[in-house]
Amino acid sequence: MEIEINGKIIKDTDFNGNTELLLEEITYQFLNENDVVMMERLRFVFNFLLNYTKTITNNIFTPPYNFDDVKTDRDKLELVIEQYKLTKYMVSGGAIAKKDYVKYLEELEEYEVFSKDKAIMCLVDYKMARFSNEIFEEMGIKIIDRLDNGAIIVQDMKEYKN
Repeated sequence: MEIEINGKIIKDTDFNGNTELLLEEITYQFLNENDVVMMERLRFVFNFLLNYTKTITNNIFTPPYNFDDVKTDRDKLELVIEQYKLTKYMVSGGAIAKKDYVKYLEELEEYEVFSKDKAIMCLVDYKMARFSNEIFEEMGIKIIDRLDNGAIIVQDMKEYKN
């Protein structure tokens, strides 16, 4: 198999049978297709992952949510992240697939694990760029300013009780 995405030719032979790395690369390239707005890229990636998962399960997989029925962009992003994690777990014939799915998800919460996955990092970077103010506010932290070096100045909005 050979496909071209975002000007890059991806050959399945380049991954020596490692389907999870092939999935990661294809997903990453689709997410970085600059000719399309990000929410449309997310819709495409979700449908790609969904079709891949349906193929793996002989068409018995039914997603819990339809991308278009999800109301907010943030929830749509979360839906894509969760579908990517599930699909990657299912296509990995190696060490990942031998783990319990819950254990796999717990390990994926660790920075050392998820930071090695280009597709997840792309999704997390987008999440922070687009929704960081909202996320920090939910934690009781207000972003006061963003510095050129990427640092942020914050104010803790929680009331402390002694």
